[in-house]
Amino acid sequence: MRCLELSRMRRRFDYDGALKELIQHGRPALLSHLTGGVPIMSFLNVELPEVQGRRVDLLLQLADDSILHLEFQSRNDRSMLYRVAGYHILIVQRYRKAARHVVLYVGQPPMRMASRLDTGPMQFACEMLDIREIAVEEFLRSGTAADYALAILGGGAEQRVPEILRGISKLRAGERSQALAQFAILCGLRPLSDKLRMEVGEMPVIIEIANSPMLVALQNKALEQGREQGLEQGRAEGYSKRTRTLVRELLQTKFGNLPRWAVSRLTRASTLDLENWAKKLITAPTLEEVLGPRNA
Repeated sequence: MRCLELSRMRRRFDYDGALKELIQHGRPALLSHLTGGVPIMSFLNVELPEVQGRRVDLLLQLADDSILHLEFQSRNDRSMLYRVAGYHILIVQRYRKAARHVVLYVGQPPMRMASRLDTGPMQFACEMLDIREIAVEEFLRSGTAADYALAILGGGAEQRVPEILRGISKLRAGERSQALAQFAILCGLRPLSDKLRMEVGEMPVIIEIANSPMLVALQNKALEQGREQGLEQGRAEGYSKRTRTLVRELLQTKFGNLPRWAVSRLTRASTLDLENWAKKLITAPTLEEVLGPRNA
C-alpha cells in the first residue's frame, strides 16, 4: 500500500518541469555531452502546432544547423519510442532540418526502453541515455549550480552526497537557494534516505526532500532543529527568512513564475504558515492547493 502511494506521489510531482528549468536556464555541462560538443544557438518553441496539441520537453537549435530534441523520462514506457517517432515527423515538418532525438532516462529502475522501431515500411531510432551512464565526476567538475543539482542523478552519486552538498553550500546565495531547491526535487528520483538524513542534519538550512520515503521524519527533524537553533541563538528571524526563501524557490521550481497574489502571501506569511506550505507542496498539484484560494 505504501509503495502504491509513493508511486502516485511521484507521478504527481513535476520532475520534467524541474529538469527543463534547470537545463534551459542553468546550461549545465550535461548539455555538451548531449549535443556532442556542438554549440547551442537557441532553445526553440516546444509547442508543435498539431491537432493533438503535442508539447515536447526541450528543442535546441545547434550550431551545425540541426535540431536536438530532448525528452526526460522517469519511468520505463513501452510506448516511448512511438511517441518520439511521432514527434520526429512534426519537428522535421516544422523546421525542415535534420533532427536528433535523445530520451534522457532519470528513473531508479534499470532502463528497459527500446531505441529502435521497425514497422516494416518505416524504421526509426533514437538515443536512450540513462543519466547514470554519466559519472558523477562529470557534473562535479564544472562547479556550476545546475551541474551540482544534477549530480545527484549521476553514476555513483550516492557515495558522493557530502561532496555535492558541500559544493552547493559554496555557491552564491541566490544560486545556492535555487540549486538546493532543484537538488531537493531530484532527490525524489533516488533512494538516498539514510545519507540525506545525516547530511541534512548538519546543513544550516532546511531541505525539503520531495517524495522521499523519509520525508516526514527528515522534515520534522530539520524544522525542529531550525527552531531550536533560532531560539537558542536568537536567530528566529534568520530561520524564518531562510524558510521563506526556500519555500519560494520550491514553489517556483514546481509551478513556474509566481503570480502577484502568491508573492504577496509569501511575504506576509508567518513561520508556521511557511512550514505548513512546505509540507503541502510535495503532493499538491496546484499552487492554490498549497497557498489557498487566491482571493482568500
